[in-house]
Amino acid sequence: MPRTSPKPRLVIALAVVVLAGLAAGGWWWASRPDPAAMNVYPGVSGPRPVTRMVAPPRAEIAQFDRGGDHRLAILVTDPNSGWLGLVRGLRAQGVPITVTQDVAKALRHKVVLVYPIISGRVLTAPDLRGLAGHVRDGGTVLAFNLAGGGLDELFGVGPGREGSERTRLTWTTAGATPEETQIVISGHGEAKVESVGYAPGTAQVAARFDDGSVAASCRTVVGQACVLGVDLGNLAQRAMNGRAESMARSYVNAYEPSLDTLFWWIKDLYVAGEPMPWLVSSAPAGKTVSILLTHDVDYGPSVGNALAYAAMLRQRGLKGTFFVQTKYMKDFNDRPFFDAAAIRDVHALVEQGMEVGSHTVAHAGAFEAMPLGTGRERYPGYRPFVQDVATVRKGSVLGELRVSKFLLERLAGARVVSFRPGRLSYPFTLPQALTATGYRYSSSITANTVLTHLPFQLTQDRADGALTPIFEFPVTIEDEAKPPLDQRLDAADAVIARIARRQGVATILIHPNVTAGKLDFETRLTDRWRDRAWMGTVEAFGDWWSARDGLEADVSPRGDGWVLDVAAPRGASGVEIVLPKAGGRKVALALPAGGRTSVAIP
Repeated sequence: MPRTSPKPRLVIALAVVVLAGLAAGGWWWASRPDPAAMNVYPGVSGPRPVTRMVAPPRAEIAQFDRGGDHRLAILVTDPNSGWLGLVRGLRAQGVPITVTQDVAKALRHKVVLVYPIISGRVLTAPDLRGLAGHVRDGGTVLAFNLAGGGLDELFGVGPGREGSERTRLTWTTAGATPEETQIVISGHGEAKVESVGYAPGTAQVAARFDDGSVAASCRTVVGQACVLGVDLGNLAQRAMNGRAESMARSYVNAYEPSLDTLFWWIKDLYVAGEPMPWLVSSAPAGKTVSILLTHDVDYGPSVGNALAYAAMLRQRGLKGTFFVQTKYMKDFNDRPFFDAAAIRDVHALVEQGMEVGSHTVAHAGAFEAMPLGTGRERYPGYRPFVQDVATVRKGSVLGELRVSKFLLERLAGARVVSFRPGRLSYPFTLPQALTATGYRYSSSITANTVLTHLPFQLTQDRADGALTPIFEFPVTIEDEAKPPLDQRLDAADAVIARIARRQGVATILIHPNVTAGKLDFETRLTDRWRDRAWMGTVEAFGDWWSARDGLEADVSPRGDGWVLDVAAPRGASGVEIVLPKAGGRKVALALPAGGRTSVAIP
């Protein structure tokens, strides 16, 4: 029998391939960027310099092993633990610290925090006797995990049981609010945090876990021997690195002090146990709270509307931050509204003294999944295209940062140092990318998600190893929840009032897509708080906060009294040193960069 010719089969196969290609091509054609739907800025190309990524050095204990003997000492018994979380949290709270692995050096301090473990495996018998003797001599020792060493009787607790199943801690003395009385200490997945639940003993119980075991307690001998069964360093790292979302009791627009209350307890132990404690205020001199007034300009009409918000602030002698999207591509989200008229309006914001920050080029919900990029992205060649809510093509983290900053500075005359991603989409590479592209401040996550109402320093890759110079100012109140913002004034006011009791920070996020309702909210809110709160831009407060963070201060005995010595490498204006045992005296600093001062304390 003659063989059948293969030609018909080949023709059919080719037809299938062609049809499939046409279908795919049709999809691509329908979803492709339209070259004509792009704003062209004649003669503008850049930025020219290539962004070079340089990894920050790994944080080492030695860089925090400094200062006088009247700071709180953190004795690290395992350098591979979450000790950096304690550093970040206590510095934000204004507690002076020194970090060391030297037991003898730690015991020169009246208050010693031993982290993460007390055990014969990590401490020698003389070291353990030294810690016990420190308490009997009137000092304070705070431990997290008593895993051996024979000190259970000294601390007044029974054997502890380790685990990660505990999720709540309740203080035995009710806090000022329900959120302060019961807090979250663990979640699921990445947010699982180890804890040690102790059996009750002779110590006075300060808090219990949800399984009834002792979470925090102190036994008074001459000094105090205290335990806190939460791995606070690890908890702080998870929260501040944005890896604890499953813990948050709400996403935004609420009060969430879970991390703060644990650091307050340690702060109170330091103040009680140190003969002359000192603290750095977390609000500028004379103010009870700091309110950052921020606006996300990411919709065509928002650019013009922003001027109305700026006018209201100027009438009150205030300034705000306007995070502007430099949208020059037509895509799923919107038309390319960063045009000549918008550029004039943004320039007007700058001339009126408002801060202009970057809100990306594409405002993509998929920003967190974008590749880092090459560092060579430039307008007009950089053309990110948002295909739908979950998909963006030809975008990169460095491209969004580089090009938006370049255009705002080149076309609108802004000086861009602050950044907020669209939809608060938060890449793990963002901290080091911000550093490399010349930013200083970020507002990229909510305060409820990070469990604190204070700013903090970011780490590379939102991980444990290395600090970046970027400070994060998390969002407290935003305008997209229901009911409408102008119907939530009293609720927002109540949240800020709770934050103000501990001199925290409240960042307000408003989209000026309309003026009705939202402008009235901001007007009334600023009028309510203008006499009590510091109010202004992310950049202005960020400069104040970073200068505060850079202070080096110590107290030391001199004659019949004490002396406070302060060095301000970055200057210090309106920063207060609080002396709780000197009648609550506050020393207001006004130092230039590199300035020093000494103040006698009777």
